[in-house]
Amino acid sequence: MHLFRASVTRSLVMASFVLMAGALLGACQPKSSQSSLSSQSNGGEINRLQTRLEQLERQVSALSRSDDAGDRIPPGPIQSITFRSGTADDRVRIYWENGTVSDLPCTLEQGTWACG
Repeated sequence: MHLFRASVTRSLVMASFVLMAGALLGACQPKSSQSSLSSQSNGGEINRLQTRLEQLERQVSALSRSDDAGDRIPPGPIQSITFRSGTADDRVRIYWENGTVSDLPCTLEQGTWACG
């Protein structure tokens, strides 16, 4: 009886050792199917983001081109520039050769004038 019990105990210890070794080896193996699947989905997501970025860049480019074509800056050379300070409406005034006038409001920031 004692011999039977030792045999059963040895079999249980061996079986548990084999199961633990298998579990440890399985945990150390890389998950190649999962990593390739996630890299494929990351690649697709990156492609979608690049496409969206290109669309947004085209939109910004189109807006900036049309924005610069506005009437903010009259064509032609400048006739004169004046700077007015010490009043309620400090400003730089630009007199264009074609007769138009542009006013740029100014503020005094830490001893430096900022106009625009």
